[in-house]
Amino acid sequence: MNRLRVAYQQELSAFGEEAANQLWGGDVDLIPFRDFADIAASVATGAADRGVLPIEHTIVGSVQPSHDAIDGTAEIFAVAETVVPSQLCLLGPANAPLSAVGDVFCHPVAQGQCTKFFRTHPRITVHSILDTGASVLDVENLADPQFAVVASRVALLTHQLTVVAPDIQDRPDAQTRFVGISGERQSLPDGTPVRTILLITVGDVTGALLYALNPLARHGVNIRRLEARPTGEPWSYRFFVEFDHDSGDSEIATVLEEVRASARDLRWFGTFPRWNAGRRGSIGWRSGSIDTVR
Repeated sequence: MNRLRVAYQQELSAFGEEAANQLWGGDVDLIPFRDFADIAASVATGAADRGVLPIEHTIVGSVQPSHDAIDGTAEIFAVAETVVPSQLCLLGPANAPLSAVGDVFCHPVAQGQCTKFFRTHPRITVHSILDTGASVLDVENLADPQFAVVASRVALLTHQLTVVAPDIQDRPDAQTRFVGISGERQSLPDGTPVRTILLITVGDVTGALLYALNPLARHGVNIRRLEARPTGEPWSYRFFVEFDHDSGDSEIATVLEEVRASARDLRWFGTFPRWNAGRRGSIGWRSGSIDTVR
């Protein structure tokens, strides 16, 4: 049996590798990418069998580049979700004290998770970088206690660095939620607790979004998250709508048809088992098609 090829974002502080392992186990071939759009494209073209995209963080909120990658790739579907603890550390050369650190390399997303730490250490100059992996290597090669990098402990497995300051994120329980994506639709056993993600575009008229979402409220469906992203057309927006239900619920098909009738455009991104803290990931689906949503 061929091993699954799973695309993920290779930043050492992005936790994509951990998300892939939680969802599909360690017996996979991981394919690293720097850009979220490339992850989506690799799954859409079949270069990867699955992919993982971070969709929201408990501190910084929605991961906008992932939403844009999803919006720009119609050939992918959400099939799973998982949550990864997002502990970040300040890493430096061996035996480097925090008092010696003056310059820190940090990805902007990671910096947004560590505002309290940098506020309490104003003497530290933060340098924004886009490639955490390269900066980890730079700090290792410099071997100068003045320089450090914000990354996860995963970097310690392959680099000669030490933890200068542990768990510097604003909250100790910081987490990142990932969705697993596939190029195929999935079906689930009836009664499975699931989450559905829709992309909805409405007209620029009074009450348009209210009318599009009203069927969910009227049928007692709980919306868990609503995210707006620009469509590219000036002052026009696409809405990501997530809601919970049980698979096989015939009323959901009615809800979707009513939403479709009120919206200018509707895309079903996927239905997948809801993440459960008592298990690793949300695997439980099988290949197939969902006929009630097109």
